[in-house]
Amino acid sequence: MSRLPALVLTAILVCSLPALGVPGAIGQSPAPAIGSPAGAQPAIEGGSIDWLALSEGPAASGEGYVAIDFGATLADDSSRLEARYDEHRVDARIENADSDAQRRAIIREESDQLEESVAQLRERERAAYAAYYESQRTERDLLAELAVIHTNAVALEAAVASIEDHDATTPGVSLDGELEEMEVATRTMQGPVRERVAAMIHGEAEPTRVHVESDGDGVVLALIEGEQFHREAHRLGNRDTDAEAQYTSLGESEERIAELYPSVFSEARWSYSEVGHGTHRGTANHPQGSLTVFLDTATGDVYREFQTLRLDRLDTETAVVETGDGVTVTVGLTAPGGPAKVMVTATGSGAALSGEVTLNDRVVGETDDGTVWFVAPRDSVTGAVNAGGEEIEFTVPGDSADQESARATEGS
Repeated sequence: MSRLPALVLTAILVCSLPALGVPGAIGQSPAPAIGSPAGAQPAIEGGSIDWLALSEGPAASGEGYVAIDFGATLADDSSRLEARYDEHRVDARIENADSDAQRRAIIREESDQLEESVAQLRERERAAYAAYYESQRTERDLLAELAVIHTNAVALEAAVASIEDHDATTPGVSLDGELEEMEVATRTMQGPVRERVAAMIHGEAEPTRVHVESDGDGVVLALIEGEQFHREAHRLGNRDTDAEAQYTSLGESEERIAELYPSVFSEARWSYSEVGHGTHRGTANHPQGSLTVFLDTATGDVYREFQTLRLDRLDTETAVVETGDGVTVTVGLTAPGGPAKVMVTATGSGAALSGEVTLNDRVVGETDDGTVWFVAPRDSVTGAVNAGGEEIEFTVPGDSADQESARATEGS
């Protein structure tokens, strides 16, 4: 059994994922990002892909199995119904007002209430991170809570848009700045993995296991869906809405993103836009997937990031090889919290074999084509493959080179 060498970081804020085994792989010789240790190199020779990591220091991590949850579904549906009712109520109040002065007063009143609702939802999100980090919530609890927060944020964003429409058509009132701030805030509480979790809870998507990490101030969520790896990362501490912008143009933000994402930058097709309220967005499409980053123009740091990677384009580092009677099990890793795979082959010929793969006594899949993908935990995990009437056990090593684990969890 061999052990995967500790991965080298390419930046303080960005964690490296190994290069992808295709011609012209991203980041053949990336330069160290600002703030990175002198002489930092890619994790594996040939390049790397960068992603937003949590802050240095202890972090809680684990995985939760997400399936239909009637309790969470009822809470979610109730939130949606209340939001729709409230939006119609506000529209009716404004449209039935007797004068522009009355409409202006209603718009300001409703805007103030929306601002309070957005702030309360943000505090609910912060409390969820802290509770999980302090072992007061399980992974499943946190995921259910974030799904509800996502749904509420979507509803609040729609309510803000409705107020914006009334604000634009009512003389003598201009709340553009306040409404833009609220709109951006609601979006920062949404994410593609949260959206998928909400769909699973409602029975609208297949159940699966979701990887979770939190340092109490931010969160990383990741899952395997079909032939793709999806990851979202949020770091609230990288955002400063009160400070003056240092990156005032999209060109300046482009240069900063190039520094933070050296490996993916040169090979990707990028587009940039102003999201509003001190945020510039960069969106990239590259041969291995897609990347969306949200840069705070005051701090110059990315505070929100979405990644999708194609599993068939990923190269892995062999971490485990176990051989039984005619069966070989190989585990390939990328990075802690990144995609990993179990391959089952016939010893000698290398032909793919069908077998059931379990991790920590939980079935993760069947190797119909010889391979099962999963999200690698930060802590070590025991596994087994049942193939050809034989059970082969193995241990996937943990790796905390860039993120000390505050607690050992096996999911919930």
